Amino acid sequence: MKKDSTRMTLMKQIKNGFSSGSIHQIRITSVPFLLLVILFIISSCKKESTDPLVIDKSYFPLETGRYILYDVDSTGYSSFDGSVKVSNYQIKEELDSPFIDNEGNEAYRIIRSRRENDTSAWRTIDIWSTNLTDHTAEKVEENLRFIKLDFPVNLNKRWYGNAKIQTDSDQAYLDGWIYEYTSVNAPLTINGLSFDSTVTVLQHDEENLIEQTIYIEQYAKDVGLIYKKEEQLETQPGFPADGFIIEMRVKEFN
Repeated sequence: MKKDSTRMTLMKQIKNGFSSGSIHQIRITSVPFLLLVILFIISSCKKESTDPLVIDKSYFPLETGRYILYDVDSTGYSSFDGSVKVSNYQIKEELDSPFIDNEGNEAYRIIRSRRENDTSAWRTIDIWSTNLTDHTAEKVEENLRFIKLDFPVNLNKRWYGNAKIQTDSDQAYLDGWIYEYTSVNAPLTINGLSFDSTVTVLQHDEENLIEQTIYIEQYAKDVGLIYKKEEQLETQPGFPADGFIIEMRVKEFN
């Protein structure tokens, strides 16, 4: 009984810290008991150091068969003749079978289809891909790899979303973009669909006398991308605007 009482007292002291003179109050009477104390300390440290950090990635769910259907509004501006072309159509992105990509990650093919309205037939227009890493959500669009989300998701967190893109002459406009979470865990309603928790990513926002460039994406928990805006306009005084505005709004998902 005395030995068990001494052992419990020592364990309590180990957890709470030894007070002045407390060490002298405990007599360690055997080598096995000393080894037990050492093993207890080692196992406690090991447990604390190996507990994994749980990172919530539910804003970017990946599973074969999942799809999201979007209503798309596109407006094109021509500085050549001052014309404005407006088009409305639908895009569906569906996750296909997984594979190992060229960076060694498990990725999913995205089958992108387009139709002009609710009753017309779908036609495949692109095969993209997407994947998760320990700390990022990535999407390859037209062979360009974007870091869409950076985990964990925190308000005002910033990262280089185009860091994996070679910003040569064709993609020079993507150079140096700093993505930022401007809204986190916020309720949002789009196209009559309500979402309890969404995150807004401001990818780029640059406005001056001759140029206006705004790129925004919004994601809903357990759904994925629910809204996207791309606005790239040249607006020189005295000349017609040149560029485009594209908005995608979620219409349906599974």
